[in-house]
Amino acid sequence: MSYRDDLEFIVLLEKMKSVYRMTKVIGEDRRENDAEHSWHVAINSMILQPHSKIEVDINRVIQMMLVHDIVEIYAGDTFAYDTKANEGKKNRELEAMQLIKSQLSESMGDKIEGLWLEFEDKMTNEAKYANAMDRLQPIMSNIHDGRGGTWFENNVTYQQVLDRIAPIKDFNDQIYEYVVQNVDKAVENGYIIRN
Repeated sequence: MSYRDDLEFIVLLEKMKSVYRMTKVIGEDRRENDAEHSWHVAINSMILQPHSKIEVDINRVIQMMLVHDIVEIYAGDTFAYDTKANEGKKNRELEAMQLIKSQLSESMGDKIEGLWLEFEDKMTNEAKYANAMDRLQPIMSNIHDGRGGTWFENNVTYQQVLDRIAPIKDFNDQIYEYVVQNVDKAVENGYIIRN
């Protein structure tokens, strides 16, 4: 692979701007795209790292955040609370990763795949922290939407949200409690189904 191939891959990354997620941009009536989300969780990771009770290599976390949804160029986004769509997600994303790797040099393909697999496996401190950040960002969007965001639009239950936010507690108890308090308010306001 040459530098020209790498430049072509950089052009391919533009497609992340066309992969729309369910999460809405706060204060706007539009959905965020994967590029916005990846940037947002990367910078959130840097900002919140001093509050983490687990030690992480923040540079590795940021790299992980930048590539964690790269497979969605081919696999598309899967809404976190859509149980049926999540059934085939892993296979779709593994196939997408192979397509991505085929367009990169072996060393860069291995690096991106390694970061992505580490994120997916959630075994290292960095991957656990990155997953907490990935879950926190859309939760914050729904909290600050003023109308319950995707929770209300998709009839999400209280238990589903509690299950989704659980990894946040692993890195910071206070932020977890802040989120739970706001999720409880969303239930009181009728944005989340009480179960």
